[in-house]
Amino acid sequence: MIDLDVLVIGGGAQGLWLLNDLSKRQYRTVLLERGELGGGQTCHSHGLIHRGHYYDDTDMMIILNAAAQFWEAFVDEKGIAKLNKSRALAGFGPGTAVQRHTYFWSTAGLNFDECPEWPEALLGGKVKHLFETDEFSLDASEVVKGLSRDVDHATYKLDEGDDAIRFIHDGKSISSVEASLSGTQVELRPKFVVIAAGIGNCGLLGRIGANRNPSAGETFVQAQRKNQMMVLRGDHLPLMTAVFPIRGGLQGVFLCSREDPETGRPVWLVSDHNSVPFPMGSDGTPQTSAFPSQEWVKRMLISLSSVAPGLFVDDDSSKLEVSVYTGLTSERSFGVGQHMTDMYIDPLGFDNVLTVWPTKLTMTPFASNVVMRFIRPKVPEPAGGWPRVEREITARAPLVANEMWQRTRVSTPYEVKTPWLPFRHFLEEWRAEKEIG
Repeated sequence: MIDLDVLVIGGGAQGLWLLNDLSKRQYRTVLLERGELGGGQTCHSHGLIHRGHYYDDTDMMIILNAAAQFWEAFVDEKGIAKLNKSRALAGFGPGTAVQRHTYFWSTAGLNFDECPEWPEALLGGKVKHLFETDEFSLDASEVVKGLSRDVDHATYKLDEGDDAIRFIHDGKSISSVEASLSGTQVELRPKFVVIAAGIGNCGLLGRIGANRNPSAGETFVQAQRKNQMMVLRGDHLPLMTAVFPIRGGLQGVFLCSREDPETGRPVWLVSDHNSVPFPMGSDGTPQTSAFPSQEWVKRMLISLSSVAPGLFVDDDSSKLEVSVYTGLTSERSFGVGQHMTDMYIDPLGFDNVLTVWPTKLTMTPFASNVVMRFIRPKVPEPAGGWPRVEREITARAPLVANEMWQRTRVSTPYEVKTPWLPFRHFLEEWRAEKEIG
């Protein structure tokens, strides 16, 4: 039996950031992860750290810009390189009230300048106003490595199987947690439990009878959302980070680029603002297929060709490869719990349990700060401080996941990654020739 101050379940960016905050304050903490660190929502992400230039809301801009300051400090401390070598871009279509947007940006304290030299790929498209901003993108796998570096002694891999974790509770508080780690049953006695397992939250909450909210008509506290990403790889792709809000005929596009570590070729990760929420099953299982939808693929091709038509001319498109991937992610159920700007935090009616998931990677530090405010009244910071706890449990630590786009092919109920296809073959496969022409 091991006594703990806090048990964190879930080893994505949120769980790891919280583990760092707790460890710095000398809380005795253990983190459990069933798969790889960052293997879920974190490594499905394109790693964009927002400052709010995409949005039409000064409050959102102020909050995101403040959260980005935490990320600036984090990358400096950990020595993590920003992926965009030049300033990020924000582009608008014709007829957009650009003065209104720049007024909001100025009011919220965002930095921006008119872009003096446009990337060739954006010429001739619907983008008519282009600005340079201070947003940036990160390799999600490098983020996870940085977050896990100083807390590796506290991370443990759960064994496979539904019976690998069991909660002992009375409906109001959890007294202990039985976990199977490297084939050994270990009893943990935490004073507080934080569930930050992303798409796995609902299944875990079902174990303690907290996945529904009676005061909201038995509504699930969590839904699921299918996030989809198109990946392009080609020598002619410029390395850039950009957002194109839904304005002036543009459909809303997020674009972050990388270099393929195997080939050195530029890679674009492209997503849009439109993802569809779905209900969860009573046991937390998906109620929709994780496979990318044909409608979404066609919509993304239309959006891309309107933003960067130069990508799809015959000479260049013949050298282009395309893949798509999806991941089912957590989605808040409105009217339940405590909702904040792009965060979901719910104490679930328990005295010592909290579930948390931000809808944007950018909001992770803020969500951790809010969780700490819940924990401190229940578990005061240790007065004398705990010494660094070495690995007192003989069990494996989880590995760190690569970003989803680097995987060859994946097909599970929760995530799908299609193989690379030459661009014209991709259009034929998805019956999308008309979308490009």
